[in-house]
This record gives sequence, structure tokens and C-alpha cells, in this order.
Amino acid sequence: MRRLLLPFLFASFLGAQADEVIRVSWNTAHGASPPQLSRPAADFLPAFRLALTTLPESAIVALALSQPSMLGLTPAQAGMMRPLVAERYALIAQSPTYSSVASALPYCFAEKRPQEGLALVHVPAGADARTPVLVFLHGYGGSFLWYQHLLAEHFPKFVLICPAYGINTAGIPAGYVQECVQAVSARLGRPIVKPVLLGLSAGGTGACEVFTQHPERFDRFICIAAPPPEDLLPKFPREAKVAFISGGEESFVKSGSFSRNIAQIRRLAPLTQEFIVPQADHFFLLSHTALTMAKLREWLPKL
Repeated sequence: MRRLLLPFLFASFLGAQADEVIRVSWNTAHGASPPQLSRPAADFLPAFRLALTTLPESAIVALALSQPSMLGLTPAQAGMMRPLVAERYALIAQSPTYSSVASALPYCFAEKRPQEGLALVHVPAGADARTPVLVFLHGYGGSFLWYQHLLAEHFPKFVLICPAYGINTAGIPAGYVQECVQAVSARLGRPIVKPVLLGLSAGGTGACEVFTQHPERFDRFICIAAPPPEDLLPKFPREAKVAFISGGEESFVKSGSFSRNIAQIRRLAPLTQEFIVPQADHFFLLSHTALTMAKLREWLPKL
């Protein structure tokens, strides 16, 4: 009997040491409103929702990229992203950790305001109370699995909390983010103290609002591919650790407003940093991944 138990116990031990992605939900009054799209994207929405019930996320995203207006993209942008996203989903399909993770897109495109919040959480092997935590707010279009997979590839020692919030996190409530962190803390059975807040595009705009409302809740804030909103420039506290990274071909970068706004924040919060990715447009996270991740690694807490 003892011999029979040994393989089982050994397998259980190995499982406990493996990375995993868990799905965390909680009751909320802050759920996102259902997507409101203009035509022709609105005409495509019923068929898209139907596809969400039957197709893998990789096929769903490919379908969406064939209708660029669905994600607020131009045909040229969609054409550039298509092979890069396909490559990322091919890696997901080969990943023992991510290949069976259910997509959050059905939640993001729900027809009714949800009564529960949702987050996908990457928990690295051996994570404990000392493991650093990163809260990532997704961009327009929904919480795509490739976002988290890419971050986990480059920052494998972080707990990665990816809350899903409709298709536009620009207006995500600070209460929703706080509920998410508390729900993940309860699920993991340990406190989460001052995670890093990271926002991409629309999520960067939303994260600016969340951070300036409650900077004491976060270790630092990093904004990717979004300018800081004008009305928030005076609201960054002196001790804040904040950083902004954007593509050099973005209109707000080429006009000079990006650097001027960062300079204004830096006068209040001298630890503010910025970086411009040369010859990159809005989607440099995919097109200039190595340079982007190297810069983020400089800004994240040292392990």
C-alpha cells in the first residue's frame, strides 16, 4: 500500500511546484456595461458572441482581426498584428500552463452587466507572501490571453493578476481593482501588499485614474502606450514611482505633448521616468517586444 501511495504523493508534490493559471471571481457592483459599438462593428457583434461560445480564443481573435473595426483598428494595423498574434497563440497552444486556460472574452463581451468580477491569475511555482505581484489592466477589445502569456514569459517570478473589465478599461473603477486584489488575496490565502500597477493603452488611461486616486495601494505604476490624461497631471504625489513608455510614431509623442506632460508630472513626482520606443506605433508591445520588456524590467522591482 505504501508503495502505491508514493507515486501519487510524488505527482502531487510536482503539481504543487508547477506554474498555474487560476480563475478568480467575486461579487461586484462595479461590473462593466455591455459593449456599445457603432456600425458596422455593431452588426458583427451577434455573430461574434456566438463564436465566443464555440471557438478557441485564437480563432476568435483571428476573426476579430478580419473585422478591424471590431477592435478599433485600421486594416493596416490589423494586417501587421495578425501574424504576431498568431505566433503568440501558437506558443500558448504548446504551453502546459496556458493551453487549457478558458478565455475571458465571453465575459468581456457579455450582453448584460455582470454581477461578478473576473480575473485570470498566473501563479508561479513556489509563490509565497514574498512573491511580487503585478496587476495588469488590459487594452481596448477585452482581456486577451496573449497579454498574460507574454508577461508571464518575460516576468515568470511575478504573480500576474489580470482583471477582465468589459472591452474598455479606460473607465475601470478603482473599487473594481481593489475588489480584484482582495479576492485574489483570499484565494491564495495570503496578503497582497502594494502590487505593481501596469496598464496598456486604454488600460493605461484607466490605471492613471486608479493610481492617482489611491497611490498608497501600489508599489509603483507603469503606463504602456497611453499618454497621461491632462486632468490628472497635478494629482501624482511626490513620492510616486511612475513610468511611461510609448511608441515614437504616436501622434501625441510626435507633437511633443507626451514629453511636456511627463515633465509636468516629474516636477511634482521627481522619480517619474519615460521612454520612447524608436520607430514604433501603438502596438510596440508586439512589434518591439524585446526592447519593451527590457525597459519594463528596469522599472519593475528587483527580485
